Amino acid sequence: MTQIENIGRIKRLPLPVGWSATRQVLGQFGNSYLYHYGRSDTPDLQLSIFYRGMPVSSLSGKTFVRILKKEPHALSPEAVLSISEVLGNCAQPDLYDLERASTTMLADEIVIDVKGRFPEFSLENRTIFINGGNDGCAVLEIILSAPKEVFSRHAQAIERCLQAIEWK
Repeated sequence: MTQIENIGRIKRLPLPVGWSATRQVLGQFGNSYLYHYGRSDTPDLQLSIFYRGMPVSSLSGKTFVRILKKEPHALSPEAVLSISEVLGNCAQPDLYDLERASTTMLADEIVIDVKGRFPEFSLENRTIFINGGNDGCAVLEIILSAPKEVFSRHAQAIERCLQAIEWK
């Protein structure tokens, strides 16, 4: 079984059977990195680990941390707006059709879990936003994207893997 190891706060993340690393992009912006994983038989299915390479503002980081300190809950439109810098493209209504945004427990760590779609590319999307440091300004993202029928077929296997994540 392939595992993602030692990326940001991720100590270990098992991937479903048949998945492997497909490519990586390092250092395009600051200390950014982008790792892609997928299946050779399903090229339009992709799991990515992304760090933008630059911190979000102190105000956005503090708001992110404050939201993560609460019990798991659905985020109100006002809460989504307050962390739009953290959510990036997922908070842009002209780019992204937001279906839901909530905090959730992922292996004893509260994260923000966003689901929606990028209509321009006909891609379903689920992005997990992780506090990559102490102050909420370093945001690590786990991104799953694929066309709707492919996304639905692999969603449960990815969920099992996400629940098995080990944090540093």
